[in-house]
Amino acid sequence: MWRWRRRGGLRGAGLALALAGLALVGGGGWGEELVAAGLAVWRERGGGGGGGHEGLRGGARGAGFAKGAGGAAEAGLAKGAGGADGAGLAKDAGTANAASFASVAALAADTDLANDPPVLLSPRGCGPTPPFLLVLVPSAPSHSARRQAIRETWGGADGRPGGLPTRTLFVLGVPTVPAEQPAVRAEARRHGDLLQGAFADTYANLTRKTAFLLRWATRRCPAVPFILKADDDVFVNLPALTNYLASFRRAPRLYLGRIHWWVRPQRDPRGRHHVPVAVYPAAAFPLYCSGTAYVLSGEAAAAVLAAAPRVPFVTPEDVWVGLCAQRAGLAPRHSARMAGSARFPLDGCCYGEVLFSSHGLGPGELRRVWGLLQGEGGGCNALQRALGVLRCKALAVGEWLWQ
Repeated sequence: MWRWRRRGGLRGAGLALALAGLALVGGGGWGEELVAAGLAVWRERGGGGGGGHEGLRGGARGAGFAKGAGGAAEAGLAKGAGGADGAGLAKDAGTANAASFASVAALAADTDLANDPPVLLSPRGCGPTPPFLLVLVPSAPSHSARRQAIRETWGGADGRPGGLPTRTLFVLGVPTVPAEQPAVRAEARRHGDLLQGAFADTYANLTRKTAFLLRWATRRCPAVPFILKADDDVFVNLPALTNYLASFRRAPRLYLGRIHWWVRPQRDPRGRHHVPVAVYPAAAFPLYCSGTAYVLSGEAAAAVLAAAPRVPFVTPEDVWVGLCAQRAGLAPRHSARMAGSARFPLDGCCYGEVLFSSHGLGPGELRRVWGLLQGEGGGCNALQRALGVLRCKALAVGEWLWQ
């Protein structure tokens, strides 16, 4: 049975603020920020929202998954979990062997990001004809079910959504349980899409993992126009996203995502994201894109890495990328179609045409969304399309209030 969440006057004020924001979302960024601020109060959680509202720009109508509108079936998205059987895997090309690391404690775990950890497993590089969008998905070694769900849905092997080639790879460290490594190597041989570095796969090493995947991309795919970093519990509408990126006349120094702003460093030494004043003395971080999903152009990724040696090591990783971007002179571009950490109901219009990404979906939910988009419910009617992000945000608020 549905139940109303009663949390007192403060949460009621947060609800009122969120609803006021919903009334203004269509008019600009302040409405969206009222939504974010209101929901933060309502949920009794901190966090920042985006810095401005971005409309559909006319791209969703022909760029989504809806049948007859540039949908996945017509766009040639791969459904299966294909991939070369071990093709391109680094075997005798000077990469380190996982067996040589007897203890995870001996792996790279320091804060010196200037030192490259050895590559244990590597897929083939991009060659002379790179994909339009290289998708890099950080994943824990034990998350094989999530990786398989992405292969079978939105991240199918070497797809061509909207006629533009994409490629999806998964980035891992070394499992903290050594017995899991043989299964990782077998998965790499089977699919040819795993990139593994010689560092412990822990939450504390997420920044190291991000630096590792960006270095691999800039070295093995130096001509790729765009790179998407997305978590393994995110659904990505690749046709809509690639259509939007193709609207740029050239690949700019682009850093695109859902912007977090006015985020203060965590000063509590017991916190998972503790940042000492000696490491970062400023009262707030610069604007940065949510780490759930963001896009860097190839040029921007190279600029982030070039700035990295002069940037303090902080967590979480999206803050570190934002600091590097600021140092490199990159201004983040906000997109309301990137969900950030928000979760949206499984609605065919939102997932099929409106949103670029949505966060917090397990393997079963990814498959349910994919099945919805392959059926008759994967598009928007005229009113839904006109309301766009506003409608999806209203659905998300409604789900939270009444669940």
